[in-house]
Amino acid sequence: MEKTPTEIVSEMGSRLLQSYRPNKGSLVKSLREAATTLSQIEQPLVTEAVSKKQALKLIGAELRPLKKSIIKLDLLKNRDNDLSLLVTVCVSEIFRILAPEPPFEDKYLRDIFNLFLAEFSELSDTVSPYFSRRAKILETVSRCKCSLLMLDVDCHDLIHEMFNTFFSLVRDHYQQNLAHQKNAKVQQRKANTQQAQQSLFNDILTIMTDILKEEASSSLVRVILENLVKEGKDATPAANNLASSLIKNCTDTLEPLICSFLTSCFMEKDSIQSNLKDSYHEIIFMISLNAPQILLAIIPNFTQELLTDQVDVRIKALNLAGRIFAQPNHCSGEIYRDLFVEFLRRFSDKSAEVRMAALKCGKQCYLANPSGNKASGVLTAIQERLLDFDDRVRTQALVVTCDIMKSNIKYAPLNLISEATERLRDKKISVRKKAMQQLSKVYQDYCDKCSKGYMTINDHFEQIPCKILLLCCDKDCKESWSHNVELVLSDDLYPRLLPVEERMRHWVQCFVVMNHIHLKSLSSILSQKRRFQSELRHCLTLWREAKDHNVEEVKRKQKSCFVKLSSGFPDASKAEDFFHRLVQMNDTSIFDALTLLLDELTFTKAQTIREKFLERIGANHQLFDFLRILSTKCAPTIFSSEHVRYLMDQLSSSTSDTQLKAPFIKLILVILNMFPSYLRGSEKQFLELLEDDDSVADELTEALSKAAPYISANFSDYSPVLEKMCLEGTRSQAKHAVSAIASLARSSEKSVFSKLCKKLRDSLLCGRKIPTTLQSLACVGQYSVLAFDNIYEDISRYVYQVFQAEPSDNQPPCDQSSGCCNSCKLKIYGLKTLVKSFLPRHGQVVRKIDDLLNILKKTLRSQGLEGIKSCDARGANVRLAAAKAVLLLSRKWDLHISPELFRLTISMGKDSNAFITKTFLTKLQKLLMENMIPRRYACAFSFSVSGPCRDLQNDSLRYIYGFTRNATREARAGRDVDQRESLTDCPAYMIVFLIHVLAHDPDFPSEDCMDEHVYARFCGPLLSILQVLLSNKEIAPFLCCILRAIKRAEDAVDACKTPRLHILADIGSSAVNTSKCIDATSPQAPRSILLPSSLYKLGQTSMSDSQNKAKSHTRNTLEQTFMERVVLIFRSQISLKCQEDTPAVVLEDGDLPLLLGNQIETSMTGSTEASKNNTRCSKKRTHLGMPEKSTTTSREMKNVTSKKCKTVEGRGHISRDSTVSLRTVESEIRKKKLERHGTCSKESAGASVSNNVTSSKPSGVVSTLKDTSNHGEAIIGQRIKLLSPADGCFHHGTVERFNSKSNSHKIAFDNGDVELVCLDSESWETLSHESMGQQEILGKETESFGSRVPEVKTKQQKKKLPAKLNPTAGEESVSEVTNTSDNIGLRRSRRQRMS
Repeated sequence: MEKTPTEIVSEMGSRLLQSYRPNKGSLVKSLREAATTLSQIEQPLVTEAVSKKQALKLIGAELRPLKKSIIKLDLLKNRDNDLSLLVTVCVSEIFRILAPEPPFEDKYLRDIFNLFLAEFSELSDTVSPYFSRRAKILETVSRCKCSLLMLDVDCHDLIHEMFNTFFSLVRDHYQQNLAHQKNAKVQQRKANTQQAQQSLFNDILTIMTDILKEEASSSLVRVILENLVKEGKDATPAANNLASSLIKNCTDTLEPLICSFLTSCFMEKDSIQSNLKDSYHEIIFMISLNAPQILLAIIPNFTQELLTDQVDVRIKALNLAGRIFAQPNHCSGEIYRDLFVEFLRRFSDKSAEVRMAALKCGKQCYLANPSGNKASGVLTAIQERLLDFDDRVRTQALVVTCDIMKSNIKYAPLNLISEATERLRDKKISVRKKAMQQLSKVYQDYCDKCSKGYMTINDHFEQIPCKILLLCCDKDCKESWSHNVELVLSDDLYPRLLPVEERMRHWVQCFVVMNHIHLKSLSSILSQKRRFQSELRHCLTLWREAKDHNVEEVKRKQKSCFVKLSSGFPDASKAEDFFHRLVQMNDTSIFDALTLLLDELTFTKAQTIREKFLERIGANHQLFDFLRILSTKCAPTIFSSEHVRYLMDQLSSSTSDTQLKAPFIKLILVILNMFPSYLRGSEKQFLELLEDDDSVADELTEALSKAAPYISANFSDYSPVLEKMCLEGTRSQAKHAVSAIASLARSSEKSVFSKLCKKLRDSLLCGRKIPTTLQSLACVGQYSVLAFDNIYEDISRYVYQVFQAEPSDNQPPCDQSSGCCNSCKLKIYGLKTLVKSFLPRHGQVVRKIDDLLNILKKTLRSQGLEGIKSCDARGANVRLAAAKAVLLLSRKWDLHISPELFRLTISMGKDSNAFITKTFLTKLQKLLMENMIPRRYACAFSFSVSGPCRDLQNDSLRYIYGFTRNATREARAGRDVDQRESLTDCPAYMIVFLIHVLAHDPDFPSEDCMDEHVYARFCGPLLSILQVLLSNKEIAPFLCCILRAIKRAEDAVDACKTPRLHILADIGSSAVNTSKCIDATSPQAPRSILLPSSLYKLGQTSMSDSQNKAKSHTRNTLEQTFMERVVLIFRSQISLKCQEDTPAVVLEDGDLPLLLGNQIETSMTGSTEASKNNTRCSKKRTHLGMPEKSTTTSREMKNVTSKKCKTVEGRGHISRDSTVSLRTVESEIRKKKLERHGTCSKESAGASVSNNVTSSKPSGVVSTLKDTSNHGEAIIGQRIKLLSPADGCFHHGTVERFNSKSNSHKIAFDNGDVELVCLDSESWETLSHESMGQQEILGKETESFGSRVPEVKTKQQKKKLPAKLNPTAGEESVSEVTNTSDNIGLRRSRRQRMS
């Protein structure tokens, strides 16, 4: 009969007990056999507990010999690896068989557990042949819960060691497991290994869980937490997973210990002696993932960290809270409700750094749970930060918002899109730039989704390109924004591979939501792109011609081109350097590729050419980034002929949306307006559109007139509709239709204009569509001189009859709202027709212009007289048209414009109708800035500068400053080219014509007038323009020379006006001299002046008696002091206007002088009446003056006299007549006075100056002006108060003595200071002895060129004031203002002090 396994084990144990010092071999053999036999023994299968216990006792009895032998032979402490393993296997099997009763006494258990730990530590060697035996041991210990016995025998140190071993073991097993999976060749082996590893992890987890559930300690908690958050090389996901599993499984026992540890971290951070001190936030986060309820006890402490004063602590706590709430499908927001509320409050934290951190956390929270209950709160908090007062926070909020939109763009909140788009108008440039970058990416993603059908077009997203376009209106950096926006529209706004059709769908929808500002910005960008391409074509042409031309000349032109081209790049200086380097490389292939891009009209081909070009040069090329931008600007990247063809096809299609027809047409017109060549290939569809749509016929005709030179179309197809427009359309249609006919008609079809002229003439004489017919005739006259000459007599006769016709009684009167009546309109249209016929685009006009100039002269001069009939007495609109006609004709017919016609035209600058004057000046300014007319017409601005209308003053100042800057710049550029300079090109030369116009003005003061106020008012235009010109030191040296030359010349038109010329020249010279801005003997001044011979001639040595008498009268009565007083009155009066009544004139140049703001309000009836009738303002007006820096050198002024005025048609020269050279020798001024005028002149001068100072006071102020002789010893001993220029306050003092040599007074001030002061140039008042220091100064100070004049209330005015402001009874308040210096506007910057 076979023995049972228990019997075999019993016999083996007995043999071991009987053996004496067995060797290792026998022990190994016996223990291996025992281990094998023990593995065959199972626990008794008895269900009753009593019976099972008895059965276990029987088995235990049979196993007792083996146990005794192990203890007797001291095998529990044997350190031999083989024996130790077999002993451990046997002991573990005994534990398994006899469980749950411990098979060994407590005193042996420690050694047994040491054996277990030793074998556990060897489990890391998975390739060992004993790995399976050791894994079996671990499984047995886990299943039998042997580890609990360690608690009973107080083996806590072994438990701690076992925990560390397990964390290390699971780490190693996990790594070996990964390596095994990587190298395994058999799938089954991989599966078996994976199963074994999982089993090993489960056994370890069970052992550790059993211990922790039975008894958890702080040391074990630290071990778990360390492995939970361990970082570095020792950190493994397996150990982290084990620690997380332990926390999940043992929450009840671990919670108190973990909460105690975390509380100590919150409350006693500095006293914690643990490596976990700096990791408690990570511990909290990991616990929140595995057992969130554990943290409920420490949430108040956590919340307190969010409220602490330390910013870094708040940020760390905020980041932790964000990580907790950012877990997907996690209900942390519901569990930690108070923490979530405080988390949202951090979005409005007082610290910008905290708010930025909150935004980052909020983004993660929303992306993790976009549909969660708390998502709306987070989104609202993020959206509010888009309006944060800190630009860094706004930028961060913008980035977060765009990331949220891109994460799920289909369901992005619409209000969030709108708020983010508004950041494109942020006040900070950095925010706007970031917004453009981020929103471009959002829009690109949106377009991609639309093209794939994931979503439909949304107007809120289409607002993004509209708002990006508005960046071109940015005042901070307008030019650089437009360049950046162009690149965004070209490269960044749409996906690179997005088809043209999809692009245009979005553009059309953009045009649905666009307003006129968006359209203006888009047109500006397209215009910039067109100019850049045109300039680059010119530059490439220069490069090709460099071999055949003067190299230096080509380089100079290329340099000029590079400056213009570089302005089209965000960084102009770098771009210019790149252009020079590109030319130096002399790479023909690059220039050829750029030429191909410029010539290509289709988007697809241009994109292919550009990609091949950039691929060929390579990303490592030194100019790759520059060439990438350059190629973008060359190619049709925004719009192309393909875009236009798509739009045309959609309009022609019967399935197109009728509601989108208007945006389609609007987009077509915008494209063709800037790039008319893109119409090529769509001629047929465009003709159909032109015939069918009358609502936009004007715009379509204009587009056709621009595109006609570039398209391939049969003239016969277009001629019917164009001819119909010329006869029956609007004036705009007629204008562009004639232009289109001129471009489309071939050389064999040029007779079309002759036929058209006859039809137009017949239509005009029959009275059909007269405005349109006249417009067509005018345009035909510009394109075909010969055809118009055949009917000129009939047309001119008709126009002259219109001017003679009486206006109908039932016609409405002229007004500014409707323009004018039909009669005036016909006159205006007739004038335009004749004028344009004399300004052909090609060829020369041989017919005479005298008749037209005569009718223009009569129109400007008539005001209802001389046979010119108008619907009102003045005919303002007709005269405006006549003045504009003279301006236009001056381009080619300036030689034929008489001085009288010129004067009448310039006089429109002072027309009584402000609207007419403004319109005229606007037109004049435009023509001058475009160099379309001679510069002499700029003197018209001077009449408005000194006129009564404040708006016209501001506009005229802006115009004249702009004209002066441009003229100076161009004159300087001319000197750089030919090293010569013509005085006639200088802006100061307009004085020559202005003085002549004023001399012939019928309002010139009479010969016996000696009133300075009258002259000051009349000379306002001259003095105003001088004040502007004197601000430029580069211009100022010419003024004295010009004025001296005029004083030595005579009037060539009317010799009787010569004295007037000299009077005006003397007044101008006085203004220049008193300004003290230049030296009269400056080396910059030219030695000879050229004056137009049509206006001036050399002074004759013999004069008639009347001329001698007039000249003598002038030189004796209008002496230098009189001239200076005129200037003084003018300057004092322009400084008396209220500051709040004068709107600021926004000028482009910061280095400009003071602004002229007030009209001269002096009556011509005399100084006394003027001072009584004029209303004054007592409030202060400040004049700011910053003179420009002079860049002119004496070398640049050299050879000024070498140029002469030449007759050059079409150029803005001062005159086409021959010129007279006058030497600028100082003319002597006779100092004798005529006896019959001596006394009168002196009294008049004194009265005038007195009235001038008095006029600076409010009505009712009494102010006496003391003579210089009375300032001396007469006021010694008196009390005065002196205005300080430093603080604007009065300082009281006593006059002690007077120094007649220096004309200064010694004044002892009440604060102890003593000063020598020249009272002639100071503002001061005498004080009454009885009321010293008690005068009430109620009027504000008035500044005039830096000098302040105090204003005080007189006795008469104080009676009207409240009692508390009146002085005490018996006190007098007499104001004495002393200011008789010739240089009234100049204050001394400091006073001479005495010790």
